[in-house]
Amino acid sequence: MFSLYYKTDDSILINDKSYEANASFDNILKIIDMINEKNISNVNKFKIGIKMFFGKDTDLSTLSINEQAKIFNDVFTLYANQGKKPEIETDLNGDPLPKTFKKDKENFYSLKHDAKYIYASFMQAYGIDLLDQQGKMHWFKFQALLDGLPEDTKFRQVVSIRTWKKPSKSDTEASQMKKLKEFYRLPDDESEV
Repeated sequence: MFSLYYKTDDSILINDKSYEANASFDNILKIIDMINEKNISNVNKFKIGIKMFFGKDTDLSTLSINEQAKIFNDVFTLYANQGKKPEIETDLNGDPLPKTFKKDKENFYSLKHDAKYIYASFMQAYGIDLLDQQGKMHWFKFQALLDGLPEDTKFRQVVSIRTWKKPSKSDTEASQMKKLKEFYRLPDDESEV
């Protein structure tokens, strides 16, 4: 979890042994890309994911695929949810409700598709060159800075265009915004974790 008063600790205790996870923002982005890759089987995603988090020579890769899958899912969930346990909806008995397979909300940005806007916005707002920060900047820090980008940055402007709702009356602004929304629209096949 992101904290201003505790140092970020990426050591994870697995089977009574401590492992250091690579939680740099670029590694997490690569893991997200790998998860979304349709040409990689789930079994291979778990195996690759373990090595991406803990290094290619990790002894975790010798565990059973079920153990690797659980470890990978737990670690990925930890970083995807910024250290917070996901809230699980329960019924009156306290049993988890089944997940639905439909998207509950539309994505208005993609870390992959909008990379150039994010890069330019970090340079504009913070003077941070994300390419220089590869392997250095922590995922939680990246997310905090991304969430805090000012409205005058290109990334925020593009997201604002995508989320714009047409006013009730018809005018030239609505026509212009419709064109901008189409220009900055995310590809239909883009899926983001």
